[in-house]
Amino acid sequence: MTSNPIDVLQEHLDGLLHQHEPSHPEVIETWTHLANLTAQWGDPRGAMRRFNELGDTLREHLGPFDGKVLDAYEGMARWAAGG
Repeated sequence: MTSNPIDVLQEHLDGLLHQHEPSHPEVIETWTHLANLTAQWGDPRGAMRRFNELGDTLREHLGPFDGKVLDAYEGMARWAAGG
């Protein structure tokens, strides 16, 4: 068992994705938290990658103009601008 909070949250997200669609609110919330935590632990580029992946995944499930998709890309842009 790992004690790194990023690894723990990633494992939780992986479990949620086995149970739910990516557009499920708990999945989106966990994925967003994981991306922000990644940046807060010193990896803003990793956070940008996570937000981009979330946005791309949600776009496939919800369409390009859904607010959740735009929120994910906004998260990526926020970390690209320095947080």
